[in-house]
Amino acid sequence: MQDVFQQIRDYISGEAVGLPHPENCSESCQRRLVRALRETGAYKPGSKDIVALIRHFLRHGATQQGSPSITQKVSRKIISYFGKPNNQNYWESSSLKVLREEAEYFLVDANPWQPNWLNESAWETLDIAAFQEIERRTTESVSGDPFLSQMGLKTYQSSGQRQAIRSILTAPSTSTLVINLPTGSGKSLCAHLPAWLQSGSVGVTIVVVPTTALAIDQERAFQSRTKTSDAVAYYQDDSLPGQERREEIRNRIRNGTQRIVFTSPEGLLDSLAGSVYEAAERGFLRYFIIDEAHMVEQWGDEFRPSFQELPGFRRSLLRLTSFPTILLTATLTSSCLDTLETLFAEPGPFQTLSAVQLRPEPSYWFAWCRSQEERQQRLLESLDNLPRPIIIYGSKKQDVEDWFKTLQNSGFKRSSMMTGDSSLAERLKLLEDWQNCRVDIVVATSAFGLGVDLPDVRVVIHGCVPETIDRFYQEVGRGGRDGKATISLTLHTTADLDIAAKLNEKSFITIDLGRQRWTAMFNKKTAYSNGCYCVPVDTAPSYSPDLIGDRNRAWNIRTLTLMSRSGLISLDSQPPPKQINFDSEVEYQRALQTNRNLRILQIQNEYHLESETWQTIVEPIRQQQQQWTYKSLKLMREALRGKRCLSEIFAEAYRIPTREDPRRSQVFVSLSCGSCSFCRQQNRQPFFGISPNPLPVWKQPAFYVGETLQEKLAGFQQLFIFYSPPANKLTELRRGKFFKWLIDQGIRNLVAPLSLYESLAKTAGKTPIFLFEEYDSLRMPKIPTLVIHPEKISLPSKYLLPLSSEAPIVLFLPIDTPDPKVPHRRLIEVCSGRHFTFDSFCMEISL
Repeated sequence: MQDVFQQIRDYISGEAVGLPHPENCSESCQRRLVRALRETGAYKPGSKDIVALIRHFLRHGATQQGSPSITQKVSRKIISYFGKPNNQNYWESSSLKVLREEAEYFLVDANPWQPNWLNESAWETLDIAAFQEIERRTTESVSGDPFLSQMGLKTYQSSGQRQAIRSILTAPSTSTLVINLPTGSGKSLCAHLPAWLQSGSVGVTIVVVPTTALAIDQERAFQSRTKTSDAVAYYQDDSLPGQERREEIRNRIRNGTQRIVFTSPEGLLDSLAGSVYEAAERGFLRYFIIDEAHMVEQWGDEFRPSFQELPGFRRSLLRLTSFPTILLTATLTSSCLDTLETLFAEPGPFQTLSAVQLRPEPSYWFAWCRSQEERQQRLLESLDNLPRPIIIYGSKKQDVEDWFKTLQNSGFKRSSMMTGDSSLAERLKLLEDWQNCRVDIVVATSAFGLGVDLPDVRVVIHGCVPETIDRFYQEVGRGGRDGKATISLTLHTTADLDIAAKLNEKSFITIDLGRQRWTAMFNKKTAYSNGCYCVPVDTAPSYSPDLIGDRNRAWNIRTLTLMSRSGLISLDSQPPPKQINFDSEVEYQRALQTNRNLRILQIQNEYHLESETWQTIVEPIRQQQQQWTYKSLKLMREALRGKRCLSEIFAEAYRIPTREDPRRSQVFVSLSCGSCSFCRQQNRQPFFGISPNPLPVWKQPAFYVGETLQEKLAGFQQLFIFYSPPANKLTELRRGKFFKWLIDQGIRNLVAPLSLYESLAKTAGKTPIFLFEEYDSLRMPKIPTLVIHPEKISLPSKYLLPLSSEAPIVLFLPIDTPDPKVPHRRLIEVCSGRHFTFDSFCMEISL
């Protein structure tokens, strides 16, 4: 909005006394600058913040106007409130050339940034992409289903999201579905919507998320979509209100009234487990969902073993009740899919739905630095010139802490930090400040931003070399979620490659040591009546009998995970002890701690203790995992060299070949590149792949057919109901009741003209009904279907072909519909299925 743009310019120049309200600003950079200029107290910006935000505001304005640069008067009186920007050097370090310096103001010219250390002639591309905010995402929204209105939506973000939602809502009761959709394509709706559609009836959806920050962010998003204030994030908080909040969630889970809960693996397996088991015993569990499911492999192998305890927990819940398991991810590798299938495939069926399109938003830039000092200098120069908001990633906690101190001391006060040592209060505050535009720069280790939806992050800087191409792609993907151009800048040193190599060396236990650990645990087993064994994971191995503590426990859990992947055992679980069985809180807590040190499992290979078994069965799995990690680091190194388009490197990481197992179809990767070193050398413009349109995955989806409808079908799969046009008001009223009756009888696919969608949506309400404009057996779930065929349009012969599924189809047709095979006769006279006139059918079902 030009008026707002000019109003802000007038304020900065000192020619106007008031700023527009942030909500009246049409552009993100305008809102961010206005909010910063209004801040006081603890959130007062630093001098560098203000200069960089003014630069962002002016450069964006210049690109919008098609100008190479833009000049601006900056009032000394206004700017002096923030400290040193009255120093000319502050302006020129941000490529704001001072054209004139007067007693009352500076006159600055916002020029493109020209970093000579990028060693490329295309530096102007960097500046334009950064500030013009070109729309790069090519995914187009697609027609919605009626129930989307329950969350204020009319369309799906993509055909992939639509097929994912439909597949979840038709998932067989004990199935597992891996959903692989790009970041920013709306995966969170895959958890929120199915849970919300259960409102009004008892039912609980469990959503496991990697971090507390993500649980809180998902709570915010769910509350915003549903217009409720229900607490749905479960996390550790020892304050009195926090304890009360958690107890209320546990009670609602037991009663089946907690529609959805977001929690970490540790939270689920610890204090939430008892309530979840009670809900399962009462048949209240609806879905078991793991968000960012690739973390089961990535973090479960290392410092978060609880991720790989989830399969056993799930297995034990499935003995009490049935529910679909949904695994959500945006970065699925072949290795990761193998892991998920091994851990979650049973009892099945197991399917994967993928619509993989590489992110088109980022342009990629790499700069080798001769030393840490040179990297820091270039980092500060980048922060002076690049648009906000910015995420800076480091591999080591110490680096993150050092960079944060440097930023604060340099005048970047609108910056914050997150590492693994950040407290819950610090994480909550950072998340709130990040969402409310009080923070422009976050310096963090890898966990920050995981699934947190701040759409307008413009820059992601790596002050390190990630140990895998997968980690790099995930972190870059936290920028540009609004579909607009973003920048990935990697500032790396030679030493970073050594650090990446050490991080890449996953702690895969050797088979000799692993077998010794397993033998020690198995020697202390306790047999359970259901064929399971209980083993203590705090047992010391025979080769080091004095080894104790968390590290020893982690190695034992890692050993069990490797055995599970190899098929020697299957992980299981048992309900935790109930507090009612103990006389004191101390005894109960002691019992809980003992329970945490035990693992339940089943033996799948009777030769599990034999050295030959470990050599021939376990070692190949171990080698396969190691080969993948080495390959992923190799691809990261190749990305730094710039000898191949990054889209091809990413595709090599995420393309999954087909195999004979019908549960595993090939995963294609649609290539996109927003600009990389190789493409710039080849003078190739950014390109964007076609958004995939996946097919339904279930051969036998979940559905039901009401008894009355089954009776009317009388063993046929097709039911023809012929109506007489035109309709009067009484007939229209009866039709509405007729459609409602069919929905109650299990009809879930509706093939109808667009003109009927609105009335059908009102009739369906919250019931999951899928709308189609035409009948397409390949793209429609194989569930009960109603086809409403309009007048004066020929009936396609495909409607009369034998059906490939057990689900019935009801055809609502004009009474004069001709036979597609012999047009001179009416279909009602020759159709082979069960058929009625509309009036007679309504009498049959008492409408």
